[in-house]
Amino acid sequence: MLNAVGITFLVLILLNFFLEAFLTLLNLRHLKQTAHSLPAVFQEWINSETHEKTIRYNLDSGKFSFLEMVVSLLVIIYFVYWGGFDRIDQIARSSNPNGYYLPALIFGVVFFLIKTVIDLPFDLFGTFVIEERYGFNKMTPRLFVSDLIKSLIVNAVIGIPIYLGILWFMAKAGIFWWVWCWGFLVAIQILMMIIYPIWIAPIFNKFTPLEDGELKDAILSLTKKAGFPFHGVFTMDGSKRSKHSNAFFTGIGNKKRIVLFDTLIAQMKIPQILSVLAHEIGHYRLRHVKKLFVVSSLGFLLSLYLLSRLFNLEIFYHGFGFSHPSTYAALVILSLSLSSLSFLFTPLFSALSRRFEYKADEFALKNIDDPRPMAEVIAVLAKENLSTLNPHPWYSFFHYSHLSPVERVRAMERIIAS
Repeated sequence: MLNAVGITFLVLILLNFFLEAFLTLLNLRHLKQTAHSLPAVFQEWINSETHEKTIRYNLDSGKFSFLEMVVSLLVIIYFVYWGGFDRIDQIARSSNPNGYYLPALIFGVVFFLIKTVIDLPFDLFGTFVIEERYGFNKMTPRLFVSDLIKSLIVNAVIGIPIYLGILWFMAKAGIFWWVWCWGFLVAIQILMMIIYPIWIAPIFNKFTPLEDGELKDAILSLTKKAGFPFHGVFTMDGSKRSKHSNAFFTGIGNKKRIVLFDTLIAQMKIPQILSVLAHEIGHYRLRHVKKLFVVSSLGFLLSLYLLSRLFNLEIFYHGFGFSHPSTYAALVILSLSLSSLSFLFTPLFSALSRRFEYKADEFALKNIDDPRPMAEVIAVLAKENLSTLNPHPWYSFFHYSHLSPVERVRAMERIIAS
């Protein structure tokens, strides 16, 4: 029987769903209406055929995303209101009725495997139907299975100790367990920044030091001028999975690495690649990564504090379909509660991210010899990745971490003019 907590959560997830559905359908309608209208700022680089292909790709992706939202809602309703969580909990408790860690471990593993099975058809369809249809997919079924197995192993090796560590703090660290747990999670985040590029990323991709030559010399010159310390420049074999391109920095301190997708090197000229890196260096010099780390850490702290105030209340568990209170159930409920409130926080984080991206573009334009390749980069990335050039303003306000390509080029023009 629904209590006040269950009713409140149901209202929140339905509100979140209908808002997301409204924004998605609004954007799909907008894409259809602009299918034959290529923005003037991109007419030099993108032809009408590519633009119409972009519209078709994003329409298909949007419809697929909408279907995922519907299924996700039904899955949540099943687990919370039709006894799904309680059935898994009963299985876990039957393993050791008076135990603490074993039932928690069984519950966590079973729930994770169920979620993986539910997500699998969507991953397969997205990769081998939609991405394949538009020429992006390079992944073979064998590689897909290999990635899945590796991901399960990595998640188990890393995730289980973290999960059990959180449960230990909740049981043993007293009334301020949430503070200790927060410190533990922050330390794990920092540790992951260190070990990910060295031990985890190479499990899935091959990283090769960039060969000596004009590109490497240009990168070294840029990093020296911009005052960016790093450990090395590497290429990543992203092309074995997809034609999508990217570049990023990874690691912290003197272990930072510059990583270029091999697809990016193939798609862009040297001045354009330097523009991409100048943008990423801007994030470092303007301390955006540190600021986002602080924001996310404070979010962790607030979430754990709220959990500490609620997890001893039996009504809290009954509202989410659990017959018996438990610390592991509290963690699941926390995750669901935060996701149900995403419609409140998503636009705030999106706005902060867009602000950081604008500032990184501004930094890049001031630190490269010729600003023109920056606009060319936006055009090349949009063309090669079939990115929506001009999404509906409401949709981009909620979901876009960057300015849309049209807005971004116009913002660059204003920066250059000033």
